[in-house]
Amino acid sequence: MKAPNVNIKDILKKLSFFKNNLALLVPILIAVVAILSFIPTTLLSRGLRSKIATESVQASKQIDGLIQSVDQAAAAEAMEPYIAACAQDAKDMNDLMKQTTLRELLDYKVFADPNQTSQLVFDPFRHAFVAGIEGMLKKLNAGGPPTDTEIYAALDVASSRSMSGRSRPRSPGAGGRGLNLRMMTETDRKIVAKICEDKAKAAKVYASPMDLGGYAYWSDWKFEDWDKATREAWYWQMAYWILEDVTTTVQQMNKDAENTLRSPVKRIMSTVFTLSRGGRTMIGGRARRASAVPKDKQTPNYVTGARNAMAGTPCTGRLSNEEMDVMQFEVDVIVGAGEVMHFMQELCSAKPHKFRGWFGEQPEQTYKHNQISILESSVTPVDREDFNHSSYVYGEDEVVNVDLICEYVFNVGSYGKIQPKVVVDDLKTAAAPAKKK
Repeated sequence: MKAPNVNIKDILKKLSFFKNNLALLVPILIAVVAILSFIPTTLLSRGLRSKIATESVQASKQIDGLIQSVDQAAAAEAMEPYIAACAQDAKDMNDLMKQTTLRELLDYKVFADPNQTSQLVFDPFRHAFVAGIEGMLKKLNAGGPPTDTEIYAALDVASSRSMSGRSRPRSPGAGGRGLNLRMMTETDRKIVAKICEDKAKAAKVYASPMDLGGYAYWSDWKFEDWDKATREAWYWQMAYWILEDVTTTVQQMNKDAENTLRSPVKRIMSTVFTLSRGGRTMIGGRARRASAVPKDKQTPNYVTGARNAMAGTPCTGRLSNEEMDVMQFEVDVIVGAGEVMHFMQELCSAKPHKFRGWFGEQPEQTYKHNQISILESSVTPVDREDFNHSSYVYGEDEVVNVDLICEYVFNVGSYGKIQPKVVVDDLKTAAAPAKKK
């Protein structure tokens, strides 16, 4: 092999160029070193990136995944008390809903045995209902205005004492229409006003048993047949609970008042559970009350549709179904003009009640219920000169007539075990779709 011909002199001549230009030598050497080092560095960096990607990054992802799993497990464990609390809240709410309808019965035998046949079982219920209404009025310290007989007797006494011999308006008797103050002398009117005021001071609210639905019904109730009597007892038991809430509301409103003149609620006009005109109630403009409704139509019932609802289609949209029974009622009261909202709020507020089991066999428990919603309302001024108010003294403050249609919701699951079969069958029939003709 022939050796390369290297001319040393030529190389030295070229190197002499650098000798004469030393300023260019340093940059050229740096460039050469950089080029020589770039190639292995590039090769090494590619290998390093690959190694990092396959080892470090993948390991980092695995670590992140493990950390996330640990965090999720820790978060889930930390959420367990919260989830348990939410589940307990749901259970408590369900229990509270059931407790609203766990109420004392007027009589614990009437619904205890569905196979009983003696009609005498309804007598204790009838007596308990009547006595219960009277007890409610006693708690209210309720009273009434003077009767026409009392007024004319007082006028006769005053006349005999004065020996004036002046003539007086004749007592209306059995067919009369009440007092006519315009036909009395000034002195007689003052005497009547004093008698009426004394009556107002002797009570906290004007109310009579006849103003609370069901009293007149059960006062002269007579057994006709088993299914009818069972329906009546069941629905009037529901109505009795409602009457308790109405009178409890009045009692709470008037608790600090000395008498009717100072009471926020002056008078209970009526509390009824059936349509007063044989059709949809026209609130605020009725003349007929439950007493004008035939006796066989006075029994309360559950609302299953617009046809048997006092408020037509309720704004709440609630009708009786498998979970709840809905009953509507009307309450009409005279209150102070500034107490309207207070009365509505108190009527819809939670109230305590006691429960000893559906057969009276359990230890007494105290629960709370809050089942009233107001569907319609009417507030109108009271004309004190009107015949319906002529003997009533309401005090100096302005008063208004508050007429409300309300609904009351019962939890079916609470009393399902004692609800009479005839009532359950009626509800199923009402809920069934109408057959096409």
